[in-house]
Amino acid sequence: MEDTVAYKEYLAGLIAGVATVITGHPFDTVKVKLQKHNTEAHGIKYRNGLHCTARIIKTEGVKGLYRGATSSFVGMAFESSLLFGIYSQTKQSLQEGVHSDMPVPQVIIPSAAYSGAIISFVLCPSELLKCRMQVQGTGSLVPKLSRYSGPLDCALQTVKSEGVRRSSVH
Repeated sequence: MEDTVAYKEYLAGLIAGVATVITGHPFDTVKVKLQKHNTEAHGIKYRNGLHCTARIIKTEGVKGLYRGATSSFVGMAFESSLLFGIYSQTKQSLQEGVHSDMPVPQVIIPSAAYSGAIISFVLCPSELLKCRMQVQGTGSLVPKLSRYSGPLDCALQTVKSEGVRRSSVH
């Protein structure tokens, strides 16, 4: 694969990752808050996704829908970039290494599996940070002392309290 073609695959992945977070993060925030808070233990009850969204906007503003997005932007951009690039390069290597008429599943499946395995090392930690940032909120439910000041603070506190091995599994 030419360097410029490989570069384009990684760049396309990066752009796809950013676009994914811009469009999908508010939905993910609502989902995570519904999962976290719709229990008897937390005392908050959302009637549905729209009620949850309205409450987030009322109490935190639109910014609240993007809580935790910084780690998502970094994680998804990096993850998608790697996914697109590694998949493309692996696929081309498999096609060049054996036969040009190799059946599609014998090229696509190993390429997808390999690239997916590699990106899991980026995806798992960034998802953990994103979820922790999303549920902390700004309301009176979470004491100010237990809030993270940002994704880096969240990462450092997680590693300090749980270690590297546990921090990547949520």
